Amino acid sequence: MRIKTWTRSLVFRTSIFLLLVIILAQLLSGMIWYQHANERDKQGLTNTVKSLALSASSTISFFQTLPSEYRHLVLNQLRNMGGTRFFVSLNNHHIETPPLPDSERKTLVLNEVKQVLSSELQDIPNISVEFTQRDNLRVFNNELPIDELPLLWAHYSLSFGALNPPILVMQVEVDENEWFYLAAVLPAPYVNLETHYFDIREWITLLLSALLLLICTWFVVRKEIQPIRELAKAATLMSSRLDIPQVEERGSNELKAAIRAFNKMNRRIDSHIKDREMLFGAISHDLKTPIACLKLRAEMLDDDTDRERFTRLANDLDLMVKGALQCIKETDIHEEIEPIDFNQLIEHIATTVTPETERIQIQGSIESEVAGKPLAIKRCIQNLVDNALKYGDKVNIQLFDSADAVNIIIDDHGEGVDEAILDKLCQPYYRANKTQEGSGLGLTISQSIAKAHGGSLALSHSSFGGLRATLSFPRDSL
Repeated sequence: MRIKTWTRSLVFRTSIFLLLVIILAQLLSGMIWYQHANERDKQGLTNTVKSLALSASSTISFFQTLPSEYRHLVLNQLRNMGGTRFFVSLNNHHIETPPLPDSERKTLVLNEVKQVLSSELQDIPNISVEFTQRDNLRVFNNELPIDELPLLWAHYSLSFGALNPPILVMQVEVDENEWFYLAAVLPAPYVNLETHYFDIREWITLLLSALLLLICTWFVVRKEIQPIRELAKAATLMSSRLDIPQVEERGSNELKAAIRAFNKMNRRIDSHIKDREMLFGAISHDLKTPIACLKLRAEMLDDDTDRERFTRLANDLDLMVKGALQCIKETDIHEEIEPIDFNQLIEHIATTVTPETERIQIQGSIESEVAGKPLAIKRCIQNLVDNALKYGDKVNIQLFDSADAVNIIIDDHGEGVDEAILDKLCQPYYRANKTQEGSGLGLTISQSIAKAHGGSLALSHSSFGGLRATLSFPRDSL
């Protein structure tokens, strides 16, 4: 229950919403940045590869101008010097090169190199270009692994520190059974061919920044809603008729305006309640004395008929005044809100309203305690039980919990009422059966108490033939 309540809080919902917005913003900005960076890197890679291919074509053209017997001599001198851009060899056959998996960047580079070489070396029909891993690279006619060669020959041109970059292999048939072999790595910053824009460190940085922003927002929102909690607490205490202190005006301008309006409403309600108490106190004092005098004078009448008629009128007037005062008193009980055990409350009512225990049957139970005014709730339920006993021989009471409320169903075994007057039964002074004694305020009082606790009272036809009263008290409202 606490977890469910916490997940419904404004802090949690705002934090989750902000987190989703942050993630969405990061994804959108990352996608846009990735697209622009990808296009930029493609253009840079194309220019770099074009320059590399031109250098390769120039190297091949240079060796083509040398006599065949001098080409190997020049190649040996270049290898012994070290530090050249390419590893170059002259082979008597085409060496198979295990290719890397196809990708967009690989296809782009290979097409660009082939295009440049074909354009610069127009008289050469056979040109092979491929990417391979260093471990799969083979050189010379006997196809030796690159790591078996002297360090000076190849490691300067085909190594890149601790990296293991892909190697571009270009093979050009310059003469019959004479293939010019060039191997090179791509220049920085395109050494790895594929650019990885997000590594683990960048993801951690994004996560930490989002988390920091989320924590800061959580503290700000939590501080901002603190006045709202104070306002809700004051509104809850107002129903208990305690002296409600003025809520401090703080927070945003809109929240200050709401608190200011609440304080003003609180003062006006308190003033109205005091005026009403004074009014009914005056009515109670001023009317009881004349009514008592009327009853005394009625008893002194000589005519029996007149005496009985005036006595009945005085009694009716006295009952109406007492009912009106009781209605005000019972719907505005001055008591603290505290947890209520409905099971014990119903048992207590059943034992006090009638000594005949067989007339009241109680079924089910309410497991959880809820908060409310015990005397008011007792008066609410007791009025319904009294009515059920008055208009029916027996009463059935059902207690059960639902997902978000506690429910009490009271069925009587009476004759029932017409469907047309069900909605009128809770109106003040309305009685379906005029022959029964009463002021017609019992259901009105019960409905007012239920509404004051955020609940409801619904009347319907009972399966036992009489009237069914259903009380529901939402837990969140109590």
